[in-house]
Amino acid sequence: MPPIAVRFRRFTSLNTRIRLREGRFWSAFRSTGGCAGVRDSRHRHILLAKLYKKPIDAAQNLRYKRFSTSAAVTRQTELIRGARGNKRFFGPEGRFFHLEEVFDSLNLRFFGGLLGRPELTWSEGMAKRSLGHYDAAHNTIVVSRVFDRPSSPRYAVEYLLYHEMLHLKHPVTRRGLRRLRPFARVQG
Repeated sequence: MPPIAVRFRRFTSLNTRIRLREGRFWSAFRSTGGCAGVRDSRHRHILLAKLYKKPIDAAQNLRYKRFSTSAAVTRQTELIRGARGNKRFFGPEGRFFHLEEVFDSLNLRFFGGLLGRPELTWSEGMAKRSLGHYDAAHNTIVVSRVFDRPSSPRYAVEYLLYHEMLHLKHPVTRRGLRRLRPFARVQG
């Protein structure tokens, strides 16, 4: 078995990769800094399985997923993304819709005016796949500029912004390894 060289780098998310070069395995493990939980033979097993495209042992994969989705790692990732991540802001004022005005109207109507206003911005381009998103690390709602046109009905912009406001009010939670949808119905 060739020797394995593993490099640990601080990054805003967990990511591993491995390749065979010059008779050695080279692995880069990019992490938020709290990677002590995976610096062992289980991590090497996962990397080798990736290299040879083999199934990963379920118990070892579960241990890694528990670590990578833990509250501490998730919290640290969000903090680092907020501090180091680049978010481009194009402002809330569009040619036909002003996002702050739409937000304030929805906030008063559906949230009693109690929802704190995040940064609101139009997207850089005319995105047609990602129509909007809430970025918790930067406390920002981004709406696709494709909606800022005279043919877009106001209710379409309101619906999209309202959906993102729900993410702000009801953050994603986890139960074990599962992401829970915050407003899913409870079956009784």
